[in-house]
Amino acid sequence: MAWIKRNLILVISAVVALGLLGFGGWYLWSAIQKSNQVDTEIGTAKAEIERLLNMDPTPNASNLNIAKREFDRLNAFNATAKRHFPPSPPPAAPLNNESFKGLLQTTVDELHKQAASVGIRLETNYYFSFSAHRGSLEFAPEILRPLSERLHEVQLLSSILFRSRINRLEHVRRAMVPGEKPGDTSSGPGDYLAAPHRSSPETDMALWPYEVTFQCFTMELGAVLEAIERAPYGFVIKSIVSEVVQDATAPRVLEPQQPPRRTNAPPAALTNVINEKLLRVTLRLEVIKPEGNRPPR
Repeated sequence: MAWIKRNLILVISAVVALGLLGFGGWYLWSAIQKSNQVDTEIGTAKAEIERLLNMDPTPNASNLNIAKREFDRLNAFNATAKRHFPPSPPPAAPLNNESFKGLLQTTVDELHKQAASVGIRLETNYYFSFSAHRGSLEFAPEILRPLSERLHEVQLLSSILFRSRINRLEHVRRAMVPGEKPGDTSSGPGDYLAAPHRSSPETDMALWPYEVTFQCFTMELGAVLEAIERAPYGFVIKSIVSEVVQDATAPRVLEPQQPPRRTNAPPAALTNVINEKLLRVTLRLEVIKPEGNRPPR
């Protein structure tokens, strides 16, 4: 201890030197580890480059030019395809609480008159998936345009059904507009689907789901499907479910025309060719249109 006291500076210097030596060793070891890691990453990158160069086709200048041309062709095809999915027409007047309320009431009244003119049954005072807004006097400004677009699509679908002479429209259901408040769903299937609308960032398009349930015979169902296919907007049918209406009053019977009689031959008896029963059809479909109602580029 006496020697340490006499040589305290020397001892402290030795301790400091040992500490620096230990730190230097640790730093060297860390540098070697980092160098090995960098070497590994370089080796992996070289292996990946060699793999790419050995691929068929090889990503050389010629093949990259071909890929660019194909990409341009794909963009051109995408732009052409979008023309088949036009946006909804703009409203005839600026949308506000009063104008949208009037548009909604006028559309619903016109649909009821259209159905009545061809003898199609509807629920009394049916509001075509807009029951929540029957007595509304105020609407959030951000939902007025998307609500008017949904109203336009419901009008198109309902008119297709009416022109196809279905027997009865039971209900129309749709995806809820973000910010829309649902109405009373305690009776019936309600106005809204559980599935929300979907957006496709790759194509800049939106998909709005709908479900319509109606009663008809097979001939009218064929007319509905044909009319949807010819519709000027992007309707895509996702599924069709049908069942026989158990409480229908009477089936529709189609009979052939009586063939001409031969001389002195008794008239041929008529036989039923089709004893068709009324169907309840649930049609699920989507409307495809530009996101945010932007016109296709």
